[in-house]
Amino acid sequence: MVKVHVILLNWNGWRDTIQCLESLLRSQYPDFRVIVCDNNSTDGSMEKIRAWAEGRLIVEYEADEEINEGLWHLVSPPFGKPIPYVEYGRSEAEKGGRPGDEKIPLVLIRNGENLGYSAGNNVGIRYAMMKNADCIWLLNNDTVVEHNALKELVYRMQSDDSIGLLGAVIYLAEKPSKIQTYGGGKILPILGVDRFLHSPGKLHFVSGTSLFIRRKVLEQIGLLDERFFFYWEDADFSRRTLNQGWKLGVASNANVYHKVSASVGEQSLKSDLFKVDSLVRYFSKHQKIRWVFPVMFNIKGMLLKRVFRRQFNRIGPIIKQAFKAAKKRG
Repeated sequence: MVKVHVILLNWNGWRDTIQCLESLLRSQYPDFRVIVCDNNSTDGSMEKIRAWAEGRLIVEYEADEEINEGLWHLVSPPFGKPIPYVEYGRSEAEKGGRPGDEKIPLVLIRNGENLGYSAGNNVGIRYAMMKNADCIWLLNNDTVVEHNALKELVYRMQSDDSIGLLGAVIYLAEKPSKIQTYGGGKILPILGVDRFLHSPGKLHFVSGTSLFIRRKVLEQIGLLDERFFFYWEDADFSRRTLNQGWKLGVASNANVYHKVSASVGEQSLKSDLFKVDSLVRYFSKHQKIRWVFPVMFNIKGMLLKRVFRRQFNRIGPIIKQAFKAAKKRG
């Protein structure tokens, strides 16, 4: 049986993480573990998750406005507690933790600092690889999943040995009839933008919201590029996978519901700067001498949006970040 490790990256989002865990623990697929990597949260996330696992904390979700009431059955009533767990610091986890912990269903890892998306997930990936995971599922902590989602991902991966990465069909948690993305999307290289697919089509990247990875891919191309702190890391990883001859696919019966507002929220200046940095890095890395125009086009659109929203104080920092990123590109 395919051994799966699911990785949730948490940063000041314990409530979302617990809700995601409640849905995962009801999965119909039996051979999986969940790894929660905490990026040095300041809201007491680790203590809350421990208390939940031990049965000392019950989180009610019926009044949660971020998921539609039609999804309540995915997360309630609360899963039976206590849930056995093991906890590690980053260094110990990356060495594989303690021998004999393979049967413990929940692994908590303290990353010690905010490592961002790529490096934060890589801590969990290294642990999972040391524990001989066959597949690794990178899943946003602000999601809930159908009970059959993991089973469908495994079945689809087993059905085609040429598939390296799999996406799921991701719906909006507050409006579960609306597809956010059908697995991932396309990149328009001339314009420097990405676009989600909303129906079956050729993928250029699998969305990092739900990224199911075959172990052989990680062994061949390595882990996520840690220079991508946030944004475009899924596109980079997908591009590297495609470059090695693997295919990208979608498990059409694996449904994931995403609280988009929890991930995006009000776009901050810091978010804009991360986006600019990753944009420059992606296109300069993969398009070599042809990267300047698409980056300029994308940033022009970003600046126009800030002008339209009267966020004039962001224009200077965005332009400055673009030049800074260009100097250190690649």
